[in-house]
Amino acid sequence: MPDIENIHANFFEKVFAEVANTATFLKVALPAALRNRLDLTQLTLDPTSYISPAYKRAFSDLVVKCRTKAEKLPVDIYLLFEHKSYQDQGVLLQLLRYMDLMWQQDSVDKKPLRVIIPLVFYHGAGAWRIPTQFIEQFATDNELKSFLLNFTYVLFDANAWNWQDESSRPLKENVYLLSAMLLMKAAFNKDLELIRQVFQLWHQMGFLHEKDRINFLLIYVMETQDVPAAQLETMLEETKLKGEIAMPSTAQQLRNEGMQQALVMQLATRFQLNENEKQFISKISEVEQLTAALKLVVTAQTKEEILESLKAVVH
Repeated sequence: MPDIENIHANFFEKVFAEVANTATFLKVALPAALRNRLDLTQLTLDPTSYISPAYKRAFSDLVVKCRTKAEKLPVDIYLLFEHKSYQDQGVLLQLLRYMDLMWQQDSVDKKPLRVIIPLVFYHGAGAWRIPTQFIEQFATDNELKSFLLNFTYVLFDANAWNWQDESSRPLKENVYLLSAMLLMKAAFNKDLELIRQVFQLWHQMGFLHEKDRINFLLIYVMETQDVPAAQLETMLEETKLKGEIAMPSTAQQLRNEGMQQALVMQLATRFQLNENEKQFISKISEVEQLTAALKLVVTAQTKEEILESLKAVVH
């Protein structure tokens, strides 16, 4: 079974890989004064990950490119997703690392330095305690601070987020995104009542025809909440969804899908995978082989070592 960090990372990456979802999220997450300065109607996503190897297990990232409305200046919104159950001061250094990489590239290209807005999406256990200004990590007086580098990042803390507030209205038109964000909010707090409310939303907002998306969301629930399938069946029945939604066939099937995704992601991080190799991995269903391959990723010198270990089990 993939570890919990991979489960959260895969979920985040799949949901926010859709431009419409990211655009809607930014309408909710960005402060109004900042949001009103940006043209969020013409977004593009940079699929490249800029995470430092030192922080691979702690964060996932996404770069959103847009422009200011008035000056038409290029803007990078660097969205960093923390998927650990505890907080890491490394978030500040990872944000700084991205900004430094991009500004160095601008300098090489002889372009004006781009505007970069750092944004952290946090959904861990407990309130966020890391300062939102880089300079606040230095335990010194203001006179010395005036000589130090500083920047501020936008924080979206799922724990503090009131999804029923007026500011979250844009999410009501995107039930899939709203559901995903609520399930991330519930993930570390084991909030079954919030999950029950998500099920009610599906019934109330006409989402039941989205079978593939519902199945994807249910997989995340089962992987993060450790809820027996029978208990989920009961919750679906209580929210009048029994018979409307077919539970994924077995917990093992869910874990297999998660392991396949984790293996593809880890291999793609160390090596390059083509589409045929990804399809090949998706055909592997034996838990033992998937587990062994995941462990081998750490020590293998080439991807061929890992793929060869799987070939004997493809039917």
